[in-house]
Amino acid sequence: MFKPAFAALLVATCCPVTASTLVTGSLNDTSVANNNPDGAIEHISIYANRTATLQQDVLASVTVLGRDDIVARQANDLPELLAQLPGINLSRDGGRGQNSSIYVRGGNTGHTLVLVDGVRSGSATLGYKALSMLPLELIERIEVIRGPRAAWYGSDALAGVIAITTRRSSALELHGRVGSYGQGGADISVSQQRERLTLRASAGVSQADGFNAQPALDPDSDGYQQQYLKVAADYRSPFGLWTAQADVNSGFNQFDTSFGSEDETDTLSRAYLLGWQQQLSSWQHQALLSRNLDSDTTFGPVSRSPFVTERDEFSYQAASELAVGLQFIGGINWYQEQVAKSATAYEQTSRTNRAIFAGINYHLNRLQLEAAARYDEINQYGAETTWQLAAGYQLTERWQLRASRGTAFKVPSFNQLYFPGFANPDLKPERSISDEIALSYLTSGLTLQLAWFDREVTNLIQGVELAENVLLATVSGIEFSLLQNWQQWASNFSYSWLDTENRSSGLKLERRPENTINWRGSYTADNWSAFITADYQSATYQGADWFTGDSYPDAPAHTVWGLGLSYAMTPALTIRARLANLTDKNYYTSRGYATAGANFGLSVSYILP
Repeated sequence: MFKPAFAALLVATCCPVTASTLVTGSLNDTSVANNNPDGAIEHISIYANRTATLQQDVLASVTVLGRDDIVARQANDLPELLAQLPGINLSRDGGRGQNSSIYVRGGNTGHTLVLVDGVRSGSATLGYKALSMLPLELIERIEVIRGPRAAWYGSDALAGVIAITTRRSSALELHGRVGSYGQGGADISVSQQRERLTLRASAGVSQADGFNAQPALDPDSDGYQQQYLKVAADYRSPFGLWTAQADVNSGFNQFDTSFGSEDETDTLSRAYLLGWQQQLSSWQHQALLSRNLDSDTTFGPVSRSPFVTERDEFSYQAASELAVGLQFIGGINWYQEQVAKSATAYEQTSRTNRAIFAGINYHLNRLQLEAAARYDEINQYGAETTWQLAAGYQLTERWQLRASRGTAFKVPSFNQLYFPGFANPDLKPERSISDEIALSYLTSGLTLQLAWFDREVTNLIQGVELAENVLLATVSGIEFSLLQNWQQWASNFSYSWLDTENRSSGLKLERRPENTINWRGSYTADNWSAFITADYQSATYQGADWFTGDSYPDAPAHTVWGLGLSYAMTPALTIRARLANLTDKNYYTSRGYATAGANFGLSVSYILP
């Protein structure tokens, strides 16, 4: 909903497709002061409804992390950071750089859409974005929306959306870090503003020797190396705000297959964006044109490389407050995916998606209503219509009750449709319908949320020798989160309970723990701070043997403890240290693959405004 306190913000920031360039001046893109009864600082959601909205006014479960939050947590990589958030589970095939599966509310990895600077990202052959080689050092902001968002974004957003904004530094920043397993890295960010033109650049390198990912089969260390660069420009003209950026992320990672063979993958991703936005009368307009390349070239005994995805995308949307309390957003989206330069002979190598979407948000006194719908037409495949409805009621100044229902779908990947020996060209899209009921409480010192959700997925795609649709899978659960702030102390606690079932086999879905707990307690003084973390995961079903059908032993329950310190030697110079897996817990989240033992990290940051 539109509020007078945010009019200036919304003129400049109306939608996620150029979110990385939108929030300027004294307001950052993570939080802003508002007029609630307790004077609390509120986070802003940009992606949940395709417009900048107070997080408390979004009728969905949303978590927002700004740059300060990301740095303070001292996570080793992006999957590790995401696993600390409510409703997210992580399964790893080794350390940093190796395959990492992210499960949002029990959904498959491919059931979560990943947006990078508002643009659809990932491999069309795999059907999802691999996050293990996306450097945290290049990330300014992360927004996680739990629950379906296909009515706004189309295919893939069955379980949720992970929206990443790359660096937007307004200062000179230098960072260096070292750690266990040969970890090391450095990066720099610079910014220059001249009248209407703002230039920004970020670059960095990172590497690690790693540890043995498959101790029982392949006794070696599995490391990684990467280099990344981003350049961007914003230009404010009488005809609107123009933005342009280019980023390149390349490197390699070593990994062990489930059969014990040693492989190495060279990775390369490139993205080019051109955006525009303008306020004309009561309407806010914006458009974004992008081109992305995602490439993996594997060297090893089971290699079938390279796999290259090229994606061109165009989005346009307009938003306006049609009447007091009534907001409208509508637009179009077009993208073309192409599998290029592949060693595998795919029967089809490209497809095009055309879509139109629209939504409204209505607010009257204590009642808030939302509705959105989208129509996608995919050539060589068919059409899909998705929708979502939500309602919220402000019980008191601090208590809110909300409910929502939405549909979503996922088009099969090129591997599932056309990979020789495995593909099934008769596959149907996976489809889902989801419900959520949530109760939340907000004051300046306490934020509480309790949410129940239920999702049915029909035509779920599974298979070992041949991809096929199973009849039905169900996922239901409860999420509870509690954030407390008292003077210099803070505590962030979340608990998730999951109940999953493949209705065709009667078995649970693999690698989704029934119970997950994340806790982080911190203390902040004038020039130093400290935190302690505890992450618990219950015993987890690991699937069944391909040939006998017998279930593997569950991954045992485990708790991993961590400790971190930060000390500001000067206003510009800060030193941080972290100890992870303090008790050297021997555990695993993916059968046969090791996880890191007790390890440390040390970093130095120099920021000159």
